[in-house]
Amino acid sequence: MKNIVIIGIISTITISSAFASNNHDNTFVNTITDNDFFKQSHFDFSTRNHWKYLKENAAQSKEVHSAWGQAFKFDYQSGYLFNVIGLDVTYDNVIKLGASDYFATRNLLYNHGKGFDKHNAKGFNKFTQRYAKIKLTNDNLSFNAKLGWHHLKDFGVISSSHHLTRNSYLGYSGILKYNNIAFSLGYIDSTLPRESAKKVHFLSNDRKNVIDHIFTTELAYQNDNLTLDYSYGEAKDYLRRHALELSYKPIPKMILRSQFYGSYALNNYDTMKIDKKEFENHAWHYASDIEWKETDWSIRIGLAYTDANKHNAIGYYGRHLGKNTRGRFNGLAAAGADYMRDGEIVLTSVLTYDFFKDNSTGLYMNYGEFNYKHDRLKNGEINVFNIWKPKSGTFKNLSILSKFGYGWSYKTMSTSDITPKLRHGRAQRSPTLSAETVIDYRFNLL
Repeated sequence: MKNIVIIGIISTITISSAFASNNHDNTFVNTITDNDFFKQSHFDFSTRNHWKYLKENAAQSKEVHSAWGQAFKFDYQSGYLFNVIGLDVTYDNVIKLGASDYFATRNLLYNHGKGFDKHNAKGFNKFTQRYAKIKLTNDNLSFNAKLGWHHLKDFGVISSSHHLTRNSYLGYSGILKYNNIAFSLGYIDSTLPRESAKKVHFLSNDRKNVIDHIFTTELAYQNDNLTLDYSYGEAKDYLRRHALELSYKPIPKMILRSQFYGSYALNNYDTMKIDKKEFENHAWHYASDIEWKETDWSIRIGLAYTDANKHNAIGYYGRHLGKNTRGRFNGLAAAGADYMRDGEIVLTSVLTYDFFKDNSTGLYMNYGEFNYKHDRLKNGEINVFNIWKPKSGTFKNLSILSKFGYGWSYKTMSTSDITPKLRHGRAQRSPTLSAETVIDYRFNLL
């Protein structure tokens, strides 16, 4: 039914435009299609083939987590009626191509059932975005707002991530800009996850409390060389979040960055059992990095530290504000694993080189250390990646990403409790092997 609806909308728009251009005497149709709502409309069709693989034994015997799917996306963006109001719609259809047990941890396919059995893996389809948009502009002042289901990428303390589809939220958001200053405000109460067409509410980590809503605000300043961004947000009665991001370009080839993220526990967080908590009362993650860019190569090196105390266990800074949410995080410590345990110092380096036109090959390396019961735990990973993205020619709308990585860490008490599982008083080593491919292609239809 949804397929028929979206095809009908597309056909109506296309036929109306063609009819108007070939029948100039029809004043009514010309008036409608000459309106900016239609004239400035864009309609894209894109595809994504995504495969993810992980082999690990941190919380159980050695297991393979693998999922493979194909996504088709229709994205319609209208112009603005009276230069004020518009309507955007995104429709996604995902087809399952393959899955192993534990496929659900890859967040690509819908888990239709209990547990992690590969037979639960299903495709899905959904209207990922459907929202009204408003804009008001003046010489130096502008206001843009959205109401309905929409993506929120790095908006306040909230974000949206893209696998086969991108997760979306139900609520409203707005940005008021004056010259180089922007003030943002957002309110959301439910989500459509990346791997599902099912509307879900935000939940506490133990899934016993529903988070009624998340409120966030942001104040940012940006010019050619400097960006200052502070965000504040609250998952009602659960977590309070702060995020401060700084970026400075002293010379054209160099960028200096810092990120500071903090979480504070509220009532419903405090009532959870200790094994479901990420930290006791509060957690902070501090990070800085420097990047140098040349024409055909670049290097970025970062250092980070986490403070997340948890009594008789390993606490950590959790990026998200509860189950079914995605939290803003632009530090380098989140890679194949999250290097944000209490007392952990992590060194990260990202090197890229363009061996030929439109192709970048690189290394992404993380190494972290922290103490637990007089034992110094060391963990890290090395990832090799390649991105081919032609800027012109026949394949200018194509991009191919592939990466492969090896990591080493330690066995944990469970998937939700990352405290080391000791044997004879010592942590046990746990290696990982991972791989991923993403193939994107986009068609401009209107």
